[in-house]
Amino acid sequence: MTCSTCGNVSAQDARFCPRCGAQAAAQPQPGVAYVPAATALREYRVSRNLHTLGTLWLCYAALRFLGGILKLLFLHGLLSRHFGHSDFDFGWSPFGQMGMAGLWPIAIFSLMTSVACILLTGFALLTRQTWGRVLAIVFAIFALFHPFLGTALGVYTLWVLGPRICGDEYAAIAYAQHGT
Repeated sequence: MTCSTCGNVSAQDARFCPRCGAQAAAQPQPGVAYVPAATALREYRVSRNLHTLGTLWLCYAALRFLGGILKLLFLHGLLSRHFGHSDFDFGWSPFGQMGMAGLWPIAIFSLMTSVACILLTGFALLTRQTWGRVLAIVFAIFALFHPFLGTALGVYTLWVLGPRICGDEYAAIAYAQHGT
């Protein structure tokens, strides 16, 4: 008899495994191979974590959007001249209206682009798109540079989707979902 916990081969009439002490299960069917528990857990890593991962990417997009808007509003209030009194005019500054007027559209475009990429990543993972794994890995690497939530999400994404065996599992999930 083969132990279902550790894979040890023992006597047919044994009620407990001599190596790990686990209770002997019913005799396995012929032709069914033993799969160690660690391998079984690793093989289903993607299917167990994919929905959570996609949801976290969508939540991260919302947080990045709200944080970005708050930062832009703060910088606008801090760096723009809206008081109208000469008492607050401290002379020339690199952050005056002339220097910052051209940066606002760039900052807003940068914020919207990053949020759109993060939303696309979450959507691709939740809908199991075939290209979602590659997109998630690329943006997970970029997210690593945004402490603390971005780093945590990047590490989690790379842990779930990074290994080759996880790529095979994701491809099987995407193929079952879309058939292409």
